[in-house]
Amino acid sequence: MPQKMPIAAFQIADSIDLKRLRSEYTALPNAESSSELFYHLDGGAFMYVCNYGVVAFAHLNEISMSQNIQWLQSYCNRLLTEKIREDFELITDKNSAIAFQFNSLVVPHSDDKLIRIVLFNVAQSIALDYYDHSSEALLADVRSHTDHLETTGSLQLSRKNMLRFIGKSLNSKNRIAANLYLFDSPDLTWEDEYLDKIHRGLVKTFDLPARFREIEYTFKIVEDNLNVFSDIYQHRESAMLEWIIIILILIEVGDLILSRLF
Repeated sequence: MPQKMPIAAFQIADSIDLKRLRSEYTALPNAESSSELFYHLDGGAFMYVCNYGVVAFAHLNEISMSQNIQWLQSYCNRLLTEKIREDFELITDKNSAIAFQFNSLVVPHSDDKLIRIVLFNVAQSIALDYYDHSSEALLADVRSHTDHLETTGSLQLSRKNMLRFIGKSLNSKNRIAANLYLFDSPDLTWEDEYLDKIHRGLVKTFDLPARFREIEYTFKIVEDNLNVFSDIYQHRESAMLEWIIIILILIEVGDLILSRLF
């Protein structure tokens, strides 16, 4: 009879301090790296924690997941007010071949390594959802400024706010570059053909590269608009500097004329 393992992943923060979590949590991880901690919990459950703010659970009930998320919050930076969730299902059926479905995976046999690969890909998928929301929010802000520019001919964005906006955009892009590993296979798939096939199939199922490119394209649009805003401000400041120089010259000339007359 097929065995079903429910999987749920949550984006709970911008990042999670794995180093502090590893030092304070007494349980030893089954696998660990600078970007992930993988724990085998009681009752055949699993917890997968990522440094980019995602935690994924396998074979754990809702109450236990809520308790673990609450406990992990003390290790989080910039908690999200609304958590993003993605559900998946791992089905083990010894009489079935590998089958990738919309929100589930069927395999003839599974182990801790395979579960870790599944959690890895579900975590990547929900992280893409989070970054997609972030990029769309930035694009919406840019659109409001371009609409104002179109209707009034001026920017309502101050230089300080524009610099903060640029910093926010760059930080988001840097987090994506640092935390997503869409084009790098996990180490444990390098010498295991079965795990590599599962990993590649999940990447295709979640459509990770295409979604990543869409986010990149959105950030490119935001970046292009911010470059235009920056050029407008530089032109405005240059024009202001020119007027200041002209006024100073006029004052000097006026002072010279007055000194000659009187």
